Amino acid sequence: MNHKNIPVRKELELYPDFGAEIRALDERGASPELVSRIIERHKDCRERMIALYRRYEVLDGHVPIFNRQPRFAEDETAINNRISNDFFGEICDFKIGYFAGKPIAYSYNRSKDSTEDTGGEEAVEEIAKALSDFVALNNFPDVDMELTKFATVCGYAGRLLYYDTDGQERVRCVKPFQAAILSRTGDMTQPDYAVWYYPVTDLNGSTKLHAEFYSAGPLQVFEGQLGALEETELPAKQAANLFERCPLQGVPNNLEMLGDAEKVLPLIDDYDRSLSDQSNDVESFASAYMVWDNVQADDKDIERAQNSGTIITRSKDGGKVYFLTKDGDNTLAKEHLDRVEDNIYRFSKTPNLNDEAFGTASGIALKFRLTGLETKCGMFQAKMQSAATYLFRCLSTAWAKRHLTLDPLEVDLKFSRNFPLDLLSEAQAAQQMIAAGLPKRVAYSLAFPEIDDVDEVMQEIDAEKDDILPLDAEDGQVTEDGTADNGRATAPADTGTPDRRTP
Repeated sequence: MNHKNIPVRKELELYPDFGAEIRALDERGASPELVSRIIERHKDCRERMIALYRRYEVLDGHVPIFNRQPRFAEDETAINNRISNDFFGEICDFKIGYFAGKPIAYSYNRSKDSTEDTGGEEAVEEIAKALSDFVALNNFPDVDMELTKFATVCGYAGRLLYYDTDGQERVRCVKPFQAAILSRTGDMTQPDYAVWYYPVTDLNGSTKLHAEFYSAGPLQVFEGQLGALEETELPAKQAANLFERCPLQGVPNNLEMLGDAEKVLPLIDDYDRSLSDQSNDVESFASAYMVWDNVQADDKDIERAQNSGTIITRSKDGGKVYFLTKDGDNTLAKEHLDRVEDNIYRFSKTPNLNDEAFGTASGIALKFRLTGLETKCGMFQAKMQSAATYLFRCLSTAWAKRHLTLDPLEVDLKFSRNFPLDLLSEAQAAQQMIAAGLPKRVAYSLAFPEIDDVDEVMQEIDAEKDDILPLDAEDGQVTEDGTADNGRATAPADTGTPDRRTP
């Protein structure tokens, strides 16, 4: 694929249907020929994703405007400004920061049902500690950030669950253009087979392909040239798959596996060309075309005029020297750039932070302007939740061998958008709804949409009330032994300093 120009994605570059390969793997397992076929079928999609990622990196030769040639190639002195406006990076980075800027919180559910399914309170405490250690060891905020980045830029990302040399379960992000994920259902968050492949170079400079085949069985490794791979024997301990499922999964950005900026690539290229053309015009006429009209002058006179700024003319017929300027319609060019810029943000569903209306918006108006971005994030969040369920299902199988009971459905993921909260207006709205007669639970759920579990908040409020000592005996009925009905001791009525305000 030509990385110098990235048009909209062709049908051939969509993620391939590996149905035939899956049936072949079910029948006879992995072979060098079949692994080579999978890699070859992944080629067009892979090349597309590499081109997108190189453009995200803004590398020379991978952004179309950098390869633009002058209109008149025979003129070696022609001005050819090539200005790149990184809308591509802004679209991706805005979504990455908004979605993953605040780390996803992983916790184990401590509800009654969860306690029963896990084996009691002690088992819940043990598995919650193991889960917390697993998340901290693998630096999940960084892994989730990288997953979001690759999915946003390329369309999907890979995630591998493996064991390190210390025997610890580890998780890492895999670049999508190195990972071919095969699933019978077409959902790469629930894979059946996967191939992680990449080139390796030795000290002599020779390069070969290294491919790792993952399934519910042992790991298989193939090396060599594409079409001539050979399987490499691994020690049984190294090849063992304690997860008993395919440990390499995909996390798609959306069902179509398209990157966030792909639909507006032609608009971004148009903006780069238009702005570069304007820059060429400005620079070419900033050099100032000086006209010597009916004036006798040689090269030395012109050079002296350029250096000193003084012109002495020799003319018998009233010659003159002046600058030739171009009458250009800058308004039309500016309107074109503004229109293209608006369409870039609109069709990529990205808020334009430079928009004056956006800067003055707050509360509901601000959230309304983020509706498109929130839609994209909502789709990706659903994929992340599905992928997490599969990940912890794999982990539960491995932990069961260590006598740790992990119910993957009881692992809670809390997603928090990196959004400026207007807590004052939300609190006022909650108070007004409660005053109007709405139950507190309903008022809190409507006024504070960032609260995922309102019942948990209500329980925390009740728990705090139970911890507060009553101010007087009226908070509870006092029994004869001096205790209230809540079990706390109360002071005799005549104990304490008299109220000096009483006359």
